[in-house]
Amino acid sequence: MASPEDNERELTLRVATRLFAALGHDGVTIGQIGEAAGLNTAAITQHFPTKRHLYLAVMERAHQLLATAIDTRAGELKAAAPEEKLAALHRFIDGYIDLCVEHPEVPALWMHRWLSDASDIEELESLNAQPLAQHAVESIAALAAPVHADAQLTTYTMVWCIQGFSLSGVLDTTGQRRSPSDPDALRRFRAHMHQLLDRLLGLTHSAEPPPGN
Repeated sequence: MASPEDNERELTLRVATRLFAALGHDGVTIGQIGEAAGLNTAAITQHFPTKRHLYLAVMERAHQLLATAIDTRAGELKAAAPEEKLAALHRFIDGYIDLCVEHPEVPALWMHRWLSDASDIEELESLNAQPLAQHAVESIAALAAPVHADAQLTTYTMVWCIQGFSLSGVLDTTGQRRSPSDPDALRRFRAHMHQLLDRLLGLTHSAEPPPGN
């Protein structure tokens, strides 16, 4: 059974994750986190001496979720036999979609960083994001080379599209926003991403039905 201190630390992390994802590191104070968690500042700083420490702990947890989703599938794609590449690519795409849909805080945290949030904390890109991104790029590289596609930009095209959809969904023909919680919107987006990457990489098109309107 977790101790009261462990429960307090976990509560702080959960609340901080929600607020950093919504408002960014620069838009949140320790006082706001404490108020939202029902804790005083002293209780929070006992576990995380500064907001920087707390933010790094939140981003480390987000990194672990990303690594779980990407590492295994990227390795499988890299090692797949030629006849298995298409299915492995789709599993890779689906794993990233599932992560972002199930944990929207992860793309939200990184979206803030893309907009220069917490710009004084530079090590996250070099120590955290870049090695994982490079692993993903390398898994795409063998597929990209024969058709002279840019493996790095192909990988980031997937990342940008999936993160954008997971956070904002799409507008339908009536102007209503269709979020990833809409099964049909999610199905269409998943099929679209398969088709997009298949074509970018010159792979045999899958048997999935084309996305509807």
